[in-house]
Amino acid sequence: MTYHTDGRVCSDLDPFSEEFRADPYRHYAQLRALGPIVWLERHDIWVVHHYAQVKEVLTDWKRFSNAGGGGLTNYFKEPNWRKPSIILEVDPPEHERTRRVLMRLFTPGALQKMRTVFLQEASTLMDGVLENREIEAISQLVQPFPMKVFPDAVGMPPLDRDMMLIYGGMVFGAFGPRTAWYDKLLERADEVSAWVDAKCERSALTDDGLGAAIYAAADRGEVTHAEAKLLVRSFLSAGVDTTIDSIGLCLRALAEHPEQWKILQEDPSLARAAFEEATRYDSSSQSLFRTTTEAFEFEGQKLDRHQKVLVLIGSAGRDPAVWEEPDRFDIRRRITHQIGYGTGIHGCVAQMMARLEGEVFFRTLAEKFGRLEMTQDATLRLTPGLRGLLTLPMAIGPR
Repeated sequence: MTYHTDGRVCSDLDPFSEEFRADPYRHYAQLRALGPIVWLERHDIWVVHHYAQVKEVLTDWKRFSNAGGGGLTNYFKEPNWRKPSIILEVDPPEHERTRRVLMRLFTPGALQKMRTVFLQEASTLMDGVLENREIEAISQLVQPFPMKVFPDAVGMPPLDRDMMLIYGGMVFGAFGPRTAWYDKLLERADEVSAWVDAKCERSALTDDGLGAAIYAAADRGEVTHAEAKLLVRSFLSAGVDTTIDSIGLCLRALAEHPEQWKILQEDPSLARAAFEEATRYDSSSQSLFRTTTEAFEFEGQKLDRHQKVLVLIGSAGRDPAVWEEPDRFDIRRRITHQIGYGTGIHGCVAQMMARLEGEVFFRTLAEKFGRLEMTQDATLRLTPGLRGLLTLPMAIGPR
């Protein structure tokens, strides 16, 4: 730690480095010890990492804008490779109009319909997987479930999984600095963008899915038809990778804590609580950005206009000022102030659907699986973007 002459508390930690991403929680504790807001010298950005400041930044959209982009690229100063999302990367009043359309999709009736379908799909998937005794859980168990139930709910035809994950890498990889890995990925940007564009056309969707409901809102004049297509795209970009990674991290946490797995087996109704605790304990969405709209003082530091502020959601989930024994994974923990899905007007609009997917997955798992053990260490994805697992070798067996 060093101090600038202007009084800024500084750190040379690099939150996008492989070392940091491999074990972020150790580094989060170091940052929390430095104070409520720190200047990261390597990227010339501010970072907040305590629960209180994370929540304040995320709820104060007037000073901490989402229109500057959810990643390191500053949309106020430079363009991105794709058009900004009209739900994720705008502020009110534009944001209110588009978010209203999406929020109406998740009625109790719609969620109950999804639950019925999700339970059927989870049961079929897990019965098939249980024919084996050793699996690579990410590719054989974790990925197939969201990749099936999500596009079906939206009304999309079966998706090309490889293309879908490439698109997700492009979207979430943009959260960090440009790297050779990301530049290589962007070589396919035109191809992937055209693929995504075609999948979001009204003609490509069924008549009874969430995508059709978005286009119906356009028919009523709530958004334009061009905006409806962009909202379907936002669903596609935000609704798959996050859930895959969240389920994978929760599965690893249960395998690493066999006493918690036993508790879940004894009471599968705790599936929702297990997924909620995993989202606090080891979230796929560890961080995002906001951009200042003006110069002002925040927690004793002077912030300038159009400066990037890194918001460490993962650190807030381990803040000892809020959580008792925050480094302990406990599926019976009562979580009444979850921040793993963000908060404020830009909190995850589809979080009810993601929570339902997680609940159904782990309830079905607890009802059908007996043995659940890691046979080798899991492999983390260390490239910028979401936190998730590349591999999770497991030994499994039925109850």
